[in-house]
Amino acid sequence: MFATDRVRLRPPTPDDAPNIFRLDADPELHLLTDDGPFLPRHVGQVRARLEKQVTDPPEGHTSVSLLAETVADGTYLGGCALWGISAFERFAHLGISLVPEARGQGYGTEVIRLLCRYGFRSRNLRRLELETLAGNTAMRRTAEACGFVHEGTQRERAYDGDGFSDLVFYGLLRSEWTP
Repeated sequence: MFATDRVRLRPPTPDDAPNIFRLDADPELHLLTDDGPFLPRHVGQVRARLEKQVTDPPEGHTSVSLLAETVADGTYLGGCALWGISAFERFAHLGISLVPEARGQGYGTEVIRLLCRYGFRSRNLRRLELETLAGNTAMRRTAEACGFVHEGTQRERAYDGDGFSDLVFYGLLRSEWTP
């Protein structure tokens, strides 16, 4: 679908359920990537969700979830998404979740750049946004490396497992994007 020399993004299939479950079953990662409570799930529930997406895709096209893998051998790296897509205002949010062994190797930057390419070129969006916990320095560095601009901070906005943490907001305009 979309690829660099090292990373490919593609739609997930039901056969990807065990890999996706690795991320879905991690309560600590959930605290960084989701604003709802953690609900333990079974790998079969993940597979059923993926099967439903194949047979009954969501209406309205307000989100797109993709799987990230290596080009060389298809090693699972994690997942990513454009969500909250507004066709009228032409913006969306983006997010990524990488498995622990894929972190710190530059994959996140490549995934974000591929999502930007998809959002700006294939969806004709004019603005992409991301938000993360203030203490998530890896995501903040990745956002800035991809050209995102820090646009603000909401104090004690997000629950982090120990209390409430500041949430930082980044934005990237199509006119600022470098393909």
